Amino acid sequence: MSSPGAAALRRNGLGWYLYGVIAASEAPVHLGARGAVDPVHEVELVTEGPLAGVASRVSLQEFDEETLPDRLGDASWLEQKIRAHEQVLEGLLDEVSVVPCRFCTVYTSEAELRRFLSERGEALGAALDRVQGQVEVGVKAFIDRDRFAAGGAVRNDAIRELESRASAAEGGRAYLERRRLDQLIRSELERFTDEAAAEIHSRLLAVTDDGLLLPLQTREVSGRDHEMFFNGAYLVNADQSAFKETLAVLAGDYRETGVDLEATGPWPPYNFVPAELGAS
Repeated sequence: MSSPGAAALRRNGLGWYLYGVIAASEAPVHLGARGAVDPVHEVELVTEGPLAGVASRVSLQEFDEETLPDRLGDASWLEQKIRAHEQVLEGLLDEVSVVPCRFCTVYTSEAELRRFLSERGEALGAALDRVQGQVEVGVKAFIDRDRFAAGGAVRNDAIRELESRASAAEGGRAYLERRRLDQLIRSELERFTDEAAAEIHSRLLAVTDDGLLLPLQTREVSGRDHEMFFNGAYLVNADQSAFKETLAVLAGDYRETGVDLEATGPWPPYNFVPAELGAS
């Protein structure tokens, strides 16, 4: 959310929208062509000592804290602003390391923005050092229950035996055997996904600078038909070679068990910088 107070934001005029912070010594030569959250104004650098804020001018009335909740409920407005915010940051990744700021971080004046860069300079510098040459990559794992069950029938004696009995039985007996089979598969699936998630995370941590587990997403959110059982974010060297190689090996190792791995990114390292650096 916006960092200044609500009263200040109600004033007419222009403020500064802060996308992220970079090292002044690594600043790109040209920024103006990057689309800003307000396309009327170009993306600029506000340099303060060794740091530079990647920012653009915005209407303080549009980002007033009292009216902002209503705007956040406007799907069209929100989509346009989020897309612009992300595109500015993602456009920097090929050129420079960046500490990303939270969506809708707004300062009422250049002086307030410079104060943030100055007063939080040490923490911002440490955050930049941490993400130097790094990007964030997301990894999700999904399980296809039918493919898992088919593979489990080969690997697990109990599943194989129940599968055979359920196929041979008739009537009520067949129903009971099928229920027992479903319960066994569900139990085996839970055990397997717990172990697989731990192994995937461990093997990816071995080739990354850092990583963390994120909340699982429902099918509605993920847009996938199959259940998600793993969701992680990793701080990865920008060339991603070792990471991609390990991910490919993991995908091959787990493919026959019904597991599909999905990588997303590269993203600005949102999950690997202190959240409080997004506002003063």
